[in-house]
Parts: sequence; structure tokens; C-alpha cells
Amino acid sequence: MVEKIQEVKDVHLIQGKLDDVNKLIAPYKLAYVSPINDCVPLEKNAHYMEKSTLDRLTANVAEDGFLSQLPFAMKRNDGKYLILSGNHRLKAAIKAKLEYILILYIEEVDKDKQIAYVLSHNALVGKDDAQMLKEIYSEMRTIEAREFSGLNGIQFIDTDKIPTVSINDGDIELTEMKFLFTESRSNDVKAVLAELEKQKISANSSIVVGSYEEFIKVATEVKKKFNIKSNTVAFARMIDICKAFLLELKEEEV
Repeated sequence: MVEKIQEVKDVHLIQGKLDDVNKLIAPYKLAYVSPINDCVPLEKNAHYMEKSTLDRLTANVAEDGFLSQLPFAMKRNDGKYLILSGNHRLKAAIKAKLEYILILYIEEVDKDKQIAYVLSHNALVGKDDAQMLKEIYSEMRTIEAREFSGLNGIQFIDTDKIPTVSINDGDIELTEMKFLFTESRSNDVKAVLAELEKQKISANSSIVVGSYEEFIKVATEVKKKFNIKSNTVAFARMIDICKAFLLELKEEEV
């Protein structure tokens, strides 16, 4: 009984210290909470983790005795914390029998903003169930929330062929453009461009190979068609279209 009282005092002491920090990091806040009693996992979560990965995460958490990456939550009006990002870390903490964990949270926001937070965080790493992701995305009603999620719906639209213009690159004035991709995405882009260079240009299909003006024209059409604002996302979408085009070529050859 004495140990239990001391534990409660320690928790209150820790949270008191965190409250001082919270004054400096608003609108975000830190909380020291029970993963079982204080936290609520998402009912719908498109993000998934294979059992072997979850088991490994649980073993690491059990060995460390804490979470090295903080779950991100929304504090509900009932005082519970809805975990928007880090549901697998929460599950690992519970399986590892951690009594308390540190989380980062915001105060309650509307449903659209909740979903936007979930999708924007999950878009950074890991794997998603495509059908579940589509269902969650469709629940957002405002364009602002969909833009905040970082998805813009481009993953859920069927790819159409976009006509481009064949040009002679003998005397082209080059303009440098920079796009920022993850290493894996960058390798994918390089592979597609390398494969395109091997293709013969037919009368029915052509490729923009060097004109800045033509590239911008096509990129603009892509941005309009798929409601994209970022040049990097537009270029990535163009690469995806090219991949689909190359796949069709291979299927025709078979």
C-alpha cells in the first residue's frame, strides 16, 4: 500500500515537471500516462505491422523499460488520450507490461483534423492497408484537412495515359530543377528514367526528354488533373504514370 502511494506521488511529481515544460512547447504537450488505463487505440488504423516486427518492438521496449519514440495523441474531453500515431508502440508497451509511458498530445480537435493528423503521421514510415486507407481518407469532409494529411487523394485515382511531346534535344538550354525524395523513392525514379531511355519512341507514344517548357507544361497538367500543389509530388506522379506505361509495354510484348 505504501509503495502504491509513493508511485502515485512520483507520477504526480513527474507530471508536475512536464506541466512546466508544456508552457514552453504549446500547442503540443507532454503527459506521463498509463498505457492501459489512460490511452485509447484507434478503432480504424490503416497502418499495420507484421507480427515478427511487433514482437521485436515489444522485446526492445521490455528491455529498455520505456518508449524511445513518443506516441502522438489527442486528449479527449473525458480525459482519455486517443492515440493518433504510435498505436503499435502503445500495443508493445502494454505487452511489455510498462505501467507508465511518456506521450506527446494535443487538446481535442474535430474529426477531420484527427484523421488528417493520423494520415500525415502514418505517411512518413511503415506500410498501409490500401483499402482501409481509402476508407479513412474518404471520411474527411474538408479540402484543408485532406491537404494537411499530405495525401491529396492521388493514391486512390486510376492512372490515365498523359500525352507528351517528342523533341530534339540537340540544342536545348538546360535549367536545373531540384526535387527532394527519400532514398528508396529516389532509386525508384532513377530506375524508371533508365528504363524509359531504353524504349523506342513510336508514333503513338512519345517522351519529353529535355525541354524545360514542355516538362512544366506536362507537370502543370498533372497537377491540375490530380489536384496536386507540390512540384515534387507532381513529378513523382509522372514517374508512377511512366511505370504503368512501361508495365503495359511489357504485357504487350508477352
